[in-house]
Amino acid sequence: MRSIVLVLAVAVMVFPGAARAEDAPAGYVVAVTLAGEDASAKTAVVRHGKELPAKLMMPVFAGDVVFLRNTASRIALELGQGKTVEVGGSLARYNVEGEIPTGDDAWSIFKAIGTVLAGDGEEIPENMAAKGDEAELKMPLAVHGANFIVAGERNLWLAWTGGKAPFLVTLTQNGKETVLPKSNSREANISVKPGKRFSVAIADSGHQVVPVRFRMRDSLPSMPEELRKAAPGPAADALFLSAWLLTQDDGAWAVEAAQALHTRASADQAAAALLERMMAGWKPE
Repeated sequence: MRSIVLVLAVAVMVFPGAARAEDAPAGYVVAVTLAGEDASAKTAVVRHGKELPAKLMMPVFAGDVVFLRNTASRIALELGQGKTVEVGGSLARYNVEGEIPTGDDAWSIFKAIGTVLAGDGEEIPENMAAKGDEAELKMPLAVHGANFIVAGERNLWLAWTGGKAPFLVTLTQNGKETVLPKSNSREANISVKPGKRFSVAIADSGHQVVPVRFRMRDSLPSMPEELRKAAPGPAADALFLSAWLLTQDDGAWAVEAAQALHTRASADQAAAALLERMMAGWKPE
């Protein structure tokens, strides 16, 4: 019995609100910028009289209060029915209302996202701990077998860890090899043509090579309708779809899942944070 209580307590610390899975969330925290007193205090949500930290993709519930002390601080919320609220400046306090119908499957995905972004007590993935030049060259986003992407002429973003710069990226498609210029960057954009399959090889200056095979599919896997309704806005939706794709076909859609996050990452805190975790090898359990 003590073990069950301990596990539940840890879940609540890592992902505030986890013990309230029977309650539907009203929305999610999608951006946090704290200044002055807020940066020192770190707390910005009141729930049942207790102050909690505001963390990316943390759920907020009806009755919660999001508050800020410093006018330079900002917290962005995505709520039900497409409503967004930015707390900060002249709006220093916001009383959360409403709810979003969230079944167990959707809740488990949001919980996984919130937990990995919170990072509390989290074991650092091996690939994230080893990014130096001498580390093994890896592409944690890719599976060893065929990786699936949506068919068409498109630019595909790829990223890897470890290895020794400079790197050489070679695309093989339709019997033709295209070699990109050598680069010290651990990411690349490749132009792929319509077809059924292609492969990419990343080579470093230490003679390590990572081959990655791709197969094109006509469309993404079909998400059940009840899951489609769970994300309240574009930021949460991008994270939810990417995390859900990671659970499909034994992770074969991971590279495709990263594309939308990479597109949003420069202007979206949560997308950038989840993409970093995915590049380190994170996948929802």
